[in-house]
Amino acid sequence: MPTSPATQPTFTNKVFGAFVVLSVFGMAGLAVAAVVGFEEPNETLLLVSFVLMLAAPVAMLVHLTVTKELTWQEKRIWIRQLASHRGARVFSAYLTSHDRGATVENLAAEGTTTSRSRDEQP
Repeated sequence: MPTSPATQPTFTNKVFGAFVVLSVFGMAGLAVAAVVGFEEPNETLLLVSFVLMLAAPVAMLVHLTVTKELTWQEKRIWIRQLASHRGARVFSAYLTSHDRGATVENLAAEGTTTSRSRDEQP
């Protein structure tokens, strides 16, 4: 039974939320490894923490490449925006957006407005 488009983004956002929690646990693990293992680091804890820390970014990139809700043009705009100086804000917008197509259009419009205002400054 196919899922309706109305429930699909909600489920996707819940899955992204779980990956964000895993990433936070990974960052906490790295902090613990830095504080406790300053003389002799625990390689297993470092490896597991590093992998967990990358859970949300990797999940977002995989979703971006395989999703059918975005066109190729929108995917290219998302990648360009993620690689810009506003990458953290765009990453957050991708994870929390319910309509990624409309969100990317708004972000692209904001980016052109910001770059124009920067170019006009003396």
